[in-house]
Amino acid sequence: MRLSLSRYLKYQYYRMIRLKDTPSKVAQGVGLGFALDFAIPIPYISIFFAFVLARVLKINSLAAVMSASFLKLFFPAIVYINFTIQKVLVAAFPFLKTVVIPHPAGANYFERLVNSILAGGVPYLLAGLVNGAVIFIASYLAVFYLLRMRIERVKNKRTKK
Repeated sequence: MRLSLSRYLKYQYYRMIRLKDTPSKVAQGVGLGFALDFAIPIPYISIFFAFVLARVLKINSLAAVMSASFLKLFFPAIVYINFTIQKVLVAAFPFLKTVVIPHPAGANYFERLVNSILAGGVPYLLAGLVNGAVIFIASYLAVFYLLRMRIERVKNKRTKK
């Protein structure tokens, strides 16, 4: 399992490196995809929103879709992190617990899933936004500097020849 996971991560890394765009736009796309997985905690919806929002913002949409797809493996962990931050927000700001988002009863699986998320109310959605902002900044900086280092390494390698 470890060998296949490391091969998968290496494969994703090389796919990201080969994207034809500036390091800033690729890093913004990766950050957007990761952030939307936290901000929109509905499975597979964030992939669509990442693509559309990346197109609108004129950043690398392929990087956004790749990163949003990658985090789907960790959906239960993302929900757990959002619930943990929700508890912290409610402890810090108790008035948030009283703000409720009205939602009708759901008939099918998708409606029940959306209702379970909306039942967390404003604190859960704020927790997702806070987590999304933190993840965006961290992933943007990591990917941007990783790509810049790679470009410098390739440039130095070419000049030595």
